[in-house]
Amino acid sequence: MTTAHFFTWAEANQLVPRLAEIFGVVAQLRPQLRAIYEQLDQLGAPPGGPPPGGPVSPDVRRLRALFQGLYETLTEQLREIAAMGGMIKDVDRGLVDFLYRRDGREVLLCWCYGEAEIGFWHDLEAGFAGRRPIEDRDRAGRTGLH
Repeated sequence: MTTAHFFTWAEANQLVPRLAEIFGVVAQLRPQLRAIYEQLDQLGAPPGGPPPGGPVSPDVRRLRALFQGLYETLTEQLREIAAMGGMIKDVDRGLVDFLYRRDGREVLLCWCYGEAEIGFWHDLEAGFAGRRPIEDRDRAGRTGLH
């Protein structure tokens, strides 16, 4: 059993440039995947569905291969975030949380695609709506544990 990794604000914040790159790629991949899915659906051959009756047209084969490649790229990007210790909360929004200890409590640092740094934290149950601003003591690593 692995133990959870608790980040300092500085550790998590160092990951922001890479998170921004990843979600930049994700933001490009998702509409492409949707468009290909719709094309395949219109052809009666959605990805993951049974092949259409009879021989598969070259268009369907090409679109399915393209969809699969883009999907694998998207999955790879999201796995990288998990490998870094981030918890993806919303792919569309680009929302990632990191475990953090504040005043002796387990909370989450919260970053959203487009934000220049991790500027918020929230209680484990609160989610995005419960975000509170990071304070200077968080940035300095003084969170009530010392």
